[in-house]
Amino acid sequence: MKRKVLLQLVVPLLSLCVLFLLLTVDPVRSGQPQRLLEISVLYRQSDASAWSVVRQGMEQAAVDLGAELRFLTPAGEDVPAEQRELLEREAETGTDAILLIPSDRAALAETVREITAAGTPVVTLETDLSDAGARACIGADNTALGEAMGTAALNGAPEGSLVILLDTAEDNGINDRIRAAEILLKAAGRRVYRCSPVGAETLSVAMERTLSAMSAAAVVAFDAADLEQAAAFLAGREDAPLLYGAGSTATVAAYLEQSTILSIAAQNDFAAGYLAVGAAVRAIQGQSYFQVEPLEFVLVRQENMYEPENQKLLFPVTR
Repeated sequence: MKRKVLLQLVVPLLSLCVLFLLLTVDPVRSGQPQRLLEISVLYRQSDASAWSVVRQGMEQAAVDLGAELRFLTPAGEDVPAEQRELLEREAETGTDAILLIPSDRAALAETVREITAAGTPVVTLETDLSDAGARACIGADNTALGEAMGTAALNGAPEGSLVILLDTAEDNGINDRIRAAEILLKAAGRRVYRCSPVGAETLSVAMERTLSAMSAAAVVAFDAADLEQAAAFLAGREDAPLLYGAGSTATVAAYLEQSTILSIAAQNDFAAGYLAVGAAVRAIQGQSYFQVEPLEFVLVRQENMYEPENQKLLFPVTR
C-alpha cells in the first residue's frame, strides 16, 4: 500500500519535470551549434610579438564571447596602403567586425569611413578613429602617457641637456605621445631631438648615427617594439644615455630588471585585448559608437617592479 502511494506521487511529478524540460528546450536550436562571430585583427607591424599579451586577452575574450579571430599582418614596406587593402578585403569577404591597430589615421580614415558606412563595424586600438566611423577605441590616453614619459625623463636630464625621442610613428596614437612629451620637455628647458630612421635604416642604425653626432642625457621610446630595440642597442654601449619608454613585454621587463631601462609606462595589455574583442562584439550586436574609458597606466621602475600590482602588468598570468 505504501509503495503504491509513493508511485502515485512520484510518477506524476517526474512526468511534470520531463514536460517542463521539453517546453523550455528549443529542439531546433539545441541541435545546431551557434555560429561563431568572425572578427579580423589587423596589426600595423609585420612582427607582432610586442602585442603577444594583447593577443592573449583577445583570444580569451573570443572563447568567452563566442568569436573566432583572424590575425593579419602587413608584409610590405607601405603599411598604410596594405592596411587599406586588408580593410577592404576583409569587409568584402564578410567578416563580422574588424579590430584595427592603425599605422596612419589620415591614410586610413576614408577607408574606415567607407566600410563602416557599408555595415562592417571597426574598433581601433591605441589610435582613435571615431571621427571616421570607428565604434570604439581601446587604449590609454596618449597625451597623458606622453606627458608622463616626458616628466620621467626630466629627472634624468638636467636643464639644458638633450633628450632624444625615438620617432618611428606615422600619424597615429604613438605620434600623439611623442608630441605631448616634446612640448613638456621644451617647456621645462630641455633640448629635444626626434630620432627617425632614414630610408632603409633600422632604428638601431638611426640611433648609432644620432648618438655619434650628439651627446644626449636621455632617450625615450614610446611603444614596446621601439623600446625593445633601443634597450638592445644601449645595453652594450658605454656611457649610454638613460632610457625611458612605454610598453610591458617580457623583454622590456628583463631590461628593466637589468637597469638598461630606467622606467616604463605600463598598462594592462591583457585587458586591452579582452576589451577590444568585447567592443567588437557589442558593435556586431548593433550598438553605435560607445565611449570606452581610457586604460590606466602606471610608471614602473626597477625598485617597484615586483610590487603585486606591477607584477600583474609585467608578468600577466592568463588562463
